[in-house]
Amino acid sequence: MRARFALLLFSLAVSLTAAPAFGADVFVNGLKATNLKLAELINCTVKFDGEGNIHILSPGYNITPDKDGNPKLSGASDLVGNPEPTEGKGSTKNRYVLVYQPNVKVTVQFDVYINGRLFKKIDLNEGAFTIDLTRELRPGYNDIRVVGKPDKSPGGGTDADIALVKVLAGKESEGRFIAKSPPVWEFARTAIDHQPLDRTSRFVAE
Repeated sequence: MRARFALLLFSLAVSLTAAPAFGADVFVNGLKATNLKLAELINCTVKFDGEGNIHILSPGYNITPDKDGNPKLSGASDLVGNPEPTEGKGSTKNRYVLVYQPNVKVTVQFDVYINGRLFKKIDLNEGAFTIDLTRELRPGYNDIRVVGKPDKSPGGGTDADIALVKVLAGKESEGRFIAKSPPVWEFARTAIDHQPLDRTSRFVAE
């Protein structure tokens, strides 16, 4: 009896060892990066889909194959650390604009608040725009709040379909606004994001 029980345990162990392990895939901005090694991403949003796959969203990064066909990370996050703030009153030295880059598959309405005041309602049919934001800001810390209201009917698409709301700093030169890179603040929403949101962030205006 003991010999038969030991044989049963041995057979079970062999079957478990031989069974293939099914792991989730990893995607960076919609590009497969399952076997990515020795890489670090900052300022990311991580999501899990219904199949257990991991989606890492961080605009600015890209995945390309190396000479052996393995995924390789390139680029840098569009979000970087803000400079040291200098709280104060009065006008900023730079000019600032709010930029919206829509995607037809991202069916979300955004309400944007600056320092507690509603600044812009972005409807579902809103086209791309750039609006001057300078008068709403003060030197130093500024709070920006985004309230997202998804439509009842999702527009389809994947995590590679991204709508962006961002703040750019720049200078006026010969009647034209020359933006600096990267943005001082950026918010991304993808076609697979169907949950309401209410997110407050802070950036520094100089």
